Amino acid sequence: MKQLTLFLFIFLASSTWRCDEPEDTINCADATKSIIGQWDGRLLYDAGYDQYVTLEITTNTSCVFTGLMSFEDSQTIFIVSGTVDKYGWVKFSETDYFYDGGEYTKCVGSGWSNPCNRYPYGRYRTGTRYEDARLRNDNTLLNGDFYMQSSSWNSGLRGTFILEKLG
Repeated sequence: MKQLTLFLFIFLASSTWRCDEPEDTINCADATKSIIGQWDGRLLYDAGYDQYVTLEITTNTSCVFTGLMSFEDSQTIFIVSGTVDKYGWVKFSETDYFYDGGEYTKCVGSGWSNPCNRYPYGRYRTGTRYEDARLRNDNTLLNGDFYMQSSSWNSGLRGTFILEKLG
């Protein structure tokens, strides 16, 4: 009897997930079109710094977008490339320099305490990833996490971001 009860419990428990509600998906191509434009916001670093930024999304192809990321306190501008998936999750990366202000590329330092790998200089190295942001109904707010390329736990070059679409 114990085995029959156990079998029935396992059978019922494993079959109920199929009765779940359907997934909420979006048309990622339409969503990507809707985010074209200017986004202003802030990067909030885990080490306590904050930085004002502008993301200008300029083009899209299907679920992929490209644009430029600029900073209030720097002349450096990055080219960004990103995607929107069918669930509305947005990921993008700073892939290359559009304009190199020299904060990182002209920084001089070496060794384990190299200042070029810490804020503010290390911030301007290519490869920063922005993720864990999800488009909601109005597609005007992105809030997620960012990670600098090769940022170690003590570099302070990671944190959260919030971007709001203008107009």
